[in-house]
Amino acid sequence: MYFAGVDIGSTMTKIVIMDGADNICSRIVGPTGPEHRRLANEVLAQALEQANLSFGQIDYVIATGYGRVNVPFADRQITELTCHARGVASLFPTVRTAIDIGGQDAKGLKIKDGKLLDFVMNDKCAAGTGRFLEVIAETLGLELEELGGISLE
Repeated sequence: MYFAGVDIGSTMTKIVIMDGADNICSRIVGPTGPEHRRLANEVLAQALEQANLSFGQIDYVIATGYGRVNVPFADRQITELTCHARGVASLFPTVRTAIDIGGQDAKGLKIKDGKLLDFVMNDKCAAGTGRFLEVIAETLGLELEELGGISLE
């Protein structure tokens, strides 16, 4: 059995294909463009090629993110907040809080047993989002990936 998850976010698009034992078979990350349907089909084709699979071998597809309604091959659409809650519970069962810094907004989530209990979201356009962090990293002469480790020092 194989499953795919597609996240068409406001700035980045992600897809992952997993097998029935929760092994990642392929993953693709790239920029989101204006044509979500075409993009969804392109990243699917790339992920299938990387996993050496055909679409007929995929048993179920979940779509999430800003552009989730534009994934024509999805069996189901789920909000990114629900996906975050379920993912956190699966990977880190004792964690109760998650922060999502996206391309256009930031969200704080309160989670219990894989369920979203509450969330807050910034109310200023692009305040505290990923693009802001990219600019800060560039200003400091760092790669974006370095900011997380440095923030813990």
